[in-house]
Amino acid sequence: MDKRIQRREAEIEDTEVPKLSEEELSSLVAAGGGRYVGVLKEIPGKMESVVLFISPRTKTTLGLRISRLTAESVREQLAESDAAFVGAVAK
Repeated sequence: MDKRIQRREAEIEDTEVPKLSEEELSSLVAAGGGRYVGVLKEIPGKMESVVLFISPRTKTTLGLRISRLTAESVREQLAESDAAFVGAVAK
């Protein structure tokens, strides 16, 4: 098997993932300034669920691991993405 696609156990976080409803997820994303899209379901032992949301400014789709989802992390992700998008357009 190709070593580039294998993941080490240490790379997979073993954190307590919050159990949030769609409404709660949507509210957190909205509080951070994004537009909630949905959830990419977890792959047990390989990847935790990823919350997907859209930047209202650039219309790009972004994602955060569910264990890292806060209004602040959404704001940070949007700011980084929007800045990168503006930088790429300016070139």
